Amino acid sequence: MDQPTGTPPDPTTPGDRLAAQYDQFLAAVKAEQTGIEPLADEAYDLLQWAERLTTEELGWLMGLAGRTNGPGFLAEALSEDKITSATVADLVCDVWSSAEFPDRELDRDTWRWLFDVAGFTVDGKPAARPDQPMTLFRGSVPERRTDWSWTRKRAVAERFAGGGRGRAPGRVWVCEVPPAHMLAAITGRDEDEVVVDTRGLRITEAVR
Repeated sequence: MDQPTGTPPDPTTPGDRLAAQYDQFLAAVKAEQTGIEPLADEAYDLLQWAERLTTEELGWLMGLAGRTNGPGFLAEALSEDKITSATVADLVCDVWSSAEFPDRELDRDTWRWLFDVAGFTVDGKPAARPDQPMTLFRGSVPERRTDWSWTRKRAVAERFAGGGRGRAPGRVWVCEVPPAHMLAAITGRDEDEVVVDTRGLRITEAVR
């Protein structure tokens, strides 16, 4: 498919500017082929078309593409220098939380890069990184104990260890996490989550 030509319109709000670009792009697509591409593909093409994106504009595109595509969209936009580090900080926690299995959406080096660019955040807001180690818990099968979603609440880990929602029953794991390994905190959904880079950390089964 040839790339549509011409200068996209330049309104000032995400709802106007990107929606107008999207309407123009979709009209060009429909004129060139039979049927309509999946929304994720259309959103990705629009991402490639944009020169710069605000937080609201990228969020709009990710909403169009669907939550499982959020991590890829965020990484792509940053790698192409279409967004600022402030936008990464605004969105990375939501993108992480919205992905059912974030470790499967992006490799750990890419997640590490995104969180490093964002700096430590709490619910998408820049915050001081904890200055003391923290005892954190995780509920999972043994082979996934080094994944990055941890919690300060043992009861939450026990709930996840119980399985359900496509997860096999597992065990509760515990780790004393140094501040440098804490990448972000997410307080929503009553999970009190801390995203942890588990490289080199000692993870053991919690004593009952």
